[in-house]
Amino acid sequence: MSDMRKINADISQKSFISSILFLFFNASLIEKYEALKIKIKVLNFVNDINILVYNRFTEEICRTLSKAQNICAKWACIYDVTFASEKYELTHFTRKSKRFNMMTSIQIENSVIKSKSDVQVLKVQLNMKLQWDAHLRQIKMNHVTRMLTLNHLEVFTWEAIFTKAKQVYSAVVRSEIAFKASVWHQHDKKDELLNKEYRLETLQNQTLHHVAKVFKRVNIETLKTETYMSLLHVHLNMLQNKIMLHS
Repeated sequence: MSDMRKINADISQKSFISSILFLFFNASLIEKYEALKIKIKVLNFVNDINILVYNRFTEEICRTLSKAQNICAKWACIYDVTFASEKYELTHFTRKSKRFNMMTSIQIENSVIKSKSDVQVLKVQLNMKLQWDAHLRQIKMNHVTRMLTLNHLEVFTWEAIFTKAKQVYSAVVRSEIAFKASVWHQHDKKDELLNKEYRLETLQNQTLHHVAKVFKRVNIETLKTETYMSLLHVHLNMLQNKIMLHS
């Protein structure tokens, strides 16, 4: 290992290395949070920081979050950092919402952060009851955009070449449908999860009809066989098996 040396260089925020450097930059802030003698957990990825507080009362949770914000403000003053309060989000996770005051808010400087029905945690959409409806709804919204993009590429770039369209679908569209499947998909659970996968399977079926340029009345099982596209739950099982093997 070489000796440490000072390097004077400007690094753009769009640079890949800036994300890595930021992990070192805000490490001291995360350590301050973890040193608190309260039930708090910090999930951090680059500049996406999520603070989880555990308590039986939402009012106490908000008071704890205020303390965490004070620590954050002091750290920001030392390192000349500005946090965008308009990007702050708050929600209360519980399966029994009627037992708690779910509308408890938090004051951040001059802004009042109100509790939302769902929030995004590390690119996964979660609702108050920790169910997957919000995440699936977000997937469907993103799917519309991806389909429009795929349609433009087919028409203006490849003139509807099936092999290329399928390649883009597999790499981009289906990857987004199966995003974080290792979290919400489980082999041994039926009822609820299978219902969610059926809703996602419908998205895949619509895309296959579009990519293969066939009529909707064509049997979907035949279409999947002809296009060499596996069933979605089979694809999800394969992804989960890969993660289990590498964990």
